Formats: sequence, C-alpha cells, structure tokens
Amino acid sequence: MQPANDHGGEGIKFEPFVPPSTQELDELIPGYKFVEFIERGGMGAVYKAVQKSLNRTVAVKLLPQVHRNKESFAERFKREAHALAQLNHPHIIAVHDFGETPDGQMFYAMEYVSGMDLQHLLKRDPPEPRQILRIITQVCEALQFAHERGIVHRDIKPANILIDERGNVKVADFGLAKVVGPQSVDYTATGTTLGTPDYIAPEALDQSRTIDHRADIYSLGVMIYELFTGHVPKGMWEPPSIRSGADKGIDAVVSKAMQNNPEKRYQHVSDMTQVLEKLFKNSDNWKNFRRPPKSDITVAPAPQAVRIPTDAETIRMQSRTRKKRWMGWAAGILLLGGGGAAWQAGWLASQKTTDAELSQAGQPAQAPPAPEQMKLAEWVFAHDGFLNVQTDADTEKQMGDQYDIWYSSGLPKEPFTIWRVSFAVAGRSITEEADLEELVRLLKDAGTVSNLNLRGLRVPVAALGLLGDVVTITNLDLTASPVVTVEAVPFLAASRQLKLLRVGGTTREPLDPSFAEEMRLALPNCTILQN
Repeated sequence: MQPANDHGGEGIKFEPFVPPSTQELDELIPGYKFVEFIERGGMGAVYKAVQKSLNRTVAVKLLPQVHRNKESFAERFKREAHALAQLNHPHIIAVHDFGETPDGQMFYAMEYVSGMDLQHLLKRDPPEPRQILRIITQVCEALQFAHERGIVHRDIKPANILIDERGNVKVADFGLAKVVGPQSVDYTATGTTLGTPDYIAPEALDQSRTIDHRADIYSLGVMIYELFTGHVPKGMWEPPSIRSGADKGIDAVVSKAMQNNPEKRYQHVSDMTQVLEKLFKNSDNWKNFRRPPKSDITVAPAPQAVRIPTDAETIRMQSRTRKKRWMGWAAGILLLGGGGAAWQAGWLASQKTTDAELSQAGQPAQAPPAPEQMKLAEWVFAHDGFLNVQTDADTEKQMGDQYDIWYSSGLPKEPFTIWRVSFAVAGRSITEEADLEELVRLLKDAGTVSNLNLRGLRVPVAALGLLGDVVTITNLDLTASPVVTVEAVPFLAASRQLKLLRVGGTTREPLDPSFAEEMRLALPNCTILQN
C-alpha cells in the first residue's frame, strides 16, 4: 500500500532499527541524561530522560536513520517540528526540542506525562457518562486548537489519549502526522498508510482523496461510541443509547461524526463540542446507563508488539519479524499497512477453533494452566493488579498494552507462567503486612516471577524482609513507596538475588539521600535506579 496523499512526493527509506542503550544515548545526545527505555515501534523508540540544561524530565523519541532522500527527509522533519512546536495547549503533549545525533538519527524531546492512557482506563475502570464527556470535550479542545493551526492528528484512539495524575487529558502522538495549508508537508514512510483500522476515516484508505481535519472527527465518533459501549462500532452497529442506555443525544453525535462522506460530518470539532457540552449538563440524570463490565471491554489489537528488555541495564533490542506494537506515549508517527488488519482478522478467526474441534481433527486438547499460576493471577486481579505471562508458543518476556493482562478472561487457555506482576493502584492495593505475606506465599508457590512492581507500597518497614523469601525476583520496583528509607536497608538486603531496584519518585517525603549508598553496600550486585 502506498502512502496516502504524500504531498512531499518523495519516498523515505529507514534503516533497520535496533534501539541503543541508555548509556549509548548519553554519549550520542549529551544534553540529556537518559534514565530508562519506555518502548519501541517499527520506526522509533521512546526513552525517559532528563534535559540537563533545565533539569526537566522529558520523553525522547529517537527515529531510525534514513538511507534514501536523507536531505529531503531532514528538511521536512525540521519544518514539521517547527509547526508542531506551536501546539502549546494544556491538553496536547508539548514538544520541547529536536535535533540529530552524530550518526544521523533524528530525535524529539517532549513533555513526559505520568499517568495512564485511556485504553488502560477502559480496561481497569470504565468511566461514568460525566467522566466520558469531560474527557471527550478536552480532546475536542485539543484537536480544535491543532486544526486551527493546520495540523491533523490522523490517529485518534484511546491509546493516544493520556490521563495524567490529576485527571487531565493529554493528546499524544501528534508527532509529524500531517500539516495542511501553506506549509503543507506529509511525513509518511514509503509503503504505509496512517491510522488504526477500527478508527481510520474511509477517505484515508483512498489514495485519490484528500485527507483533512474531518478525518479526526470521524475517529472521534468511533472513540465516543467505544467509551460509552465498550466496543468499537462495526458493520450495522447498534446506537449507543440501545447498547448502553446512553442519552439518545450521543446517537446523533456518533452518527454525524461517522458519516462516510466528510461533507456530511461536523465540519469543525467545535461544532461537536457545543453538542457534547449540552449533554454534559444533564449527564447526572442518565438513569438507564449501564457501564460496560470490565471483562467485556474490547480493545482493538495494537498494530505492533513491544519488545521490552527484562534488565533495564541491557536495552539492546533484537529486530524480529513478528508484528510490533507502536507507541502511545509521546509525539511520533503511527503507521499501519494492510498487514495489521489482516493480522487482526486472522487472530479473531483463530479464536473460533475450540478444544473440541482440535480433538476432532486428531489433535489433543491443551492441558489446563497450573493451579499455582491461576491462584496467583486471581489474587493479583482481585487487588487491582495486572500481569505478564509466557507460554510454550511465546517464550519471550513482553509487556505493554497488548501483553498486560488485567482480567481472568485475558489469560491464555494453554499452560502459562507468570513472569511479571504489577499493581495499578499505587499505594492502595497492598497496605497491610498480611497482604504482603499472602502475595509472597503465592509468588513462592508459582516460582516464576522475576519482575515485581510494588509502586507506592505502604507496609511496615520490617515487612520488606518478606521479599527475600522470593528468590526468583531479580527486578523490584518500589517507586513512590514512603517506606523506602535507610531504616529499610537491612530488610531489603535480605533480597540478595536482586539485580535491579527502582526507588524514588513522587512521595510526600523526599528519598533519604544516604539510602542508595547504603543499599549499594548491602547489595553490591544490585543496580539502584532513582526516579
């Protein structure tokens, strides 16, 4: 598939990309101290870093090298970066800086947002009508601002809507999407089209048609339907008022936004905002609204799969042929060819094959998962946590939207082993020593978890010594935990198997400056990372 409306007129060819380690980037981009790798996609990688000149935490996106039409690409990148830098809006991820490494890789420095994306919020706790309308109106404000400055997003979906710790919306992945008007350029890699199948406007699939800001309005309509019903609209979709009990006014908004002909949609996002604001005023009176059950939330498979390293000190990534999930964190490019839709269709079709059908075909049914793994999984889910697993068919340790499992319905049917456990509600999931004792018992029984995320942990300091009994844990995250003080050192020192310990972050009290030094003496083979 060729790029849709590539007004730049020149194909861009990227080198095969293996993200460098944080240590390598410290040398390549000396103005930044790189803290950790966040995630990668087929055309770039995102890192958390500190901008030294301002002592500011940022997200840095590194693009691959270009080996064809490099000069043209660099000029277009620069022009569009300047345009995106003008998007100074409270609900849009800010672009702070851009540049080029000595070996020819372009990079962005962007606002770093601590929070979660809307896709994860849908999985964890589907919002009420008033919350949904507040989120959508903030997204509308951001898009209207961008459209007025000639910038079209082209990939609006829940994964690209971040919710910060104060509940404010930040629209992400504006990066180099499309600038229209007098400064029109189109930053598109050869052989791709922009967007995600379930959300993309019809005209974006037709290379003969011009894409403008109304493509974002179509995607907004899809996302509004999903927020109210828990499903993306496909085929002859039921109105949201019937499917979820939403106000019938939402039916009209979705129907108008999702018209195939752009001329029949809202012509400006501000027109949609006016209708949504009226619905917001009466949203407390939606007596028939039914929040989608957590297990019923269906999120479209992301187009690419993230490969996350298991050791934060070893971030050299190996390229591979399987589909990779693209990034939802910072400004960048969301690219998807026809293969993504074909992969999704194949995955859905594969789910229709039951164990009985396999037996009829002469193949034995899968053995059930081990009870120790199931007990641990059920306990984690009951405490607002999520996990990552391995199976015989997929032995790689992967995490991210597509691989984070939040509910029992998402667990593999075949045997699996849990390698990572995390808790989404920092500081509220495990508050008593008895909670930690129960978790440690289950972790020991499972005997497979190497990564444990206990951010915000609030237990008696002495209870940290329980973690030393789980000899499989090599990576431990205690970011934002108020119990991480010098007094905790002798108890954490019991975990002699640790290779990586994360501490620091946002707490009411600053981290004791002598803690890291004491821990390095107590655990000389463990890397201490302070966020």
